[in-house]
Amino acid sequence: MTFTLRRLPPTAAVLILLVAACGNADTDDAGTESAGAADTAETVHGQENSGTTGGDHDHSTVREVADRVAVPTIAIEIAADPVEGWNLRVSTTDFRVVPESVSTSHVDGEGHMHIYVDGEKVSRLYGEWHHIGGLEAGNHDVRVELSSNDHSAMAVDGRIIDARAEIFQDRRTDLDAVRTEPVEAIEPHPSLSIEIVDDPAGGWSLRAVPSNFRLAPENASTPHVDGEGHMRLYIDGEQVARVYETWHQMPPLEAGTHEIRVDLGSNDHAPITVNGLPVEATTTLEVSADDPTPAGGHEHDGDAGAATQYDADVTDADQTITVDVVDGGPQGGVRRVAVDRGSVVALQVTSDTAEEVHVHGYDILRVVSEGHPAHFAFTAEIPGVFEVELEGSGRLLLQLEIS
Repeated sequence: MTFTLRRLPPTAAVLILLVAACGNADTDDAGTESAGAADTAETVHGQENSGTTGGDHDHSTVREVADRVAVPTIAIEIAADPVEGWNLRVSTTDFRVVPESVSTSHVDGEGHMHIYVDGEKVSRLYGEWHHIGGLEAGNHDVRVELSSNDHSAMAVDGRIIDARAEIFQDRRTDLDAVRTEPVEAIEPHPSLSIEIVDDPAGGWSLRAVPSNFRLAPENASTPHVDGEGHMRLYIDGEQVARVYETWHQMPPLEAGTHEIRVDLGSNDHAPITVNGLPVEATTTLEVSADDPTPAGGHEHDGDAGAATQYDADVTDADQTITVDVVDGGPQGGVRRVAVDRGSVVALQVTSDTAEEVHVHGYDILRVVSEGHPAHFAFTAEIPGVFEVELEGSGRLLLQLEIS
C-alpha cells in the first residue's frame, strides 16, 4: 500500500517500517528501515528465549504461521498530530483484522494487533488507525505486532511478525488548531450508535458506528470539512481517547457504575451538533468485582472468569504463589518460580489499580482491582517458562518455570 503524507511541522517525526517474515535489516538513503522479524526477541511454545531486544518483554507463546497459508506482513507509519500526540497507521498483507472474534480460537490469517510503547502494551488495535497520546517528552519506541484471535503473537520460525518506529515527543501542542465552538451538521444529518461488547477473555470492546459521517483520521487536527472527522470516547465525563475506527478496546475499569459516552468531532475537534444538540451516544457499564459485564441486556459472550481447559479448584492447589502489585509493578520485583509439571498451582494477585492478570501459554485472564484480588488455580501441564503479566499495561509480574 502507498501512503500520501500531509505536510507536518518541522518538529514532527515520520517513520515507516515494513516487516516481512524473514530477512535482515537494511537502511536506505532516505532513512526508511526495512526490518526482518529477527529483530524481535521471541519465546517459542513455552521455551525460554535467550535473546533480548531493546527492553521489549516477550510473550511466552507465539503461533507459527501454518505452511499452508501465505505469510502476513505488517508496516506502520506514524506522524506527529498537529495538536497532540501521534497518529499511527498500519498496513498488512495476508492478514484480516476481525475484532468481533477477539479472544476466541485461532483461525489462519486473521486476528488483531497489539501496540507497545517502550516495551509496554498500551492497547489492542482493531483497525488501520490509532491515536497515541499522553507520552512524556523524549524518545519512544513504538512497536505493533500481529496477534491471533487467541492473543498469541504471529511468527515464522519463532520470529514475531511486527513493525517498529522510533519517535521523539516534544512538549509542543497547538491549541490554536482546536475549535471549541460547535459545528452544526448539514443534511443528511449524522447519527451515532454504540455497543459495549464483552471480551470472552475479560473486559470489553467498544463498537461505535456513525451514519452520514466519514471517519477521516488522516485529516485529524486539520481544518473543518463538512461530514467528516473522528470520534471521542468519554468515561464518567472524562475524555480518554480519540476513536478512529468503529472498534476500540476499552480500558480496565474499577468496580461500580460507569457512564460511557461517544461523540462526533470535526477534524478541528469541534463538537458536531444537529439542531444545537451534540451528536453522541451514551450507555451505562456496570462493573462487578467478580463478573465485569456491561449493562444493556446484550448477549454475554464470556468474561475473565470463563473456564479454560487448565482451570482447577484453588482448594486442590499443590503450590500457592502470591503477587502484590503496587503502582503498577510487583512488590519485590519479578520472580522466577519453579513449578512441578502436572501439579496444581494457585495464583493470588492483589493490585491497587484495576487490571487483568494474564497467564501466557495457558490463555488465562482474571480481573483484579483494589480490594478484590484475583485468586485462581490451574494445572501446569505444559512445560516451559511462562510469563504472568498485567494485560492492560503489559507489565511483567512473574515467570513460571514448569518442568
